[in-house]
Amino acid sequence: MGTKNITIKTAVNEKFRFLARDLDGSVFAFVDKPSIATDIACDTWDVKTGEILQITPSIPEMGDSENLTDWRESLIEIDDEVICN
Repeated sequence: MGTKNITIKTAVNEKFRFLARDLDGSVFAFVDKPSIATDIACDTWDVKTGEILQITPSIPEMGDSENLTDWRESLIEIDDEVICN
């Protein structure tokens, strides 16, 4: 079964400055810029400081969808007109 791209419109507190997707398809907002852990094999963002807000739950059987960019390239800085890709 394939996947479809959808757009979700939501609002977050202005203290959240970054948005990213994990390998499982879940989307998170971050106060401080997260990084990818390099010392371990991981499929999520490494957050040392600041709050995290989960925007969407994981998507079962998400894996690496051909319709989305690599999750490690999904980190974007939030501005007033963010469109998540």
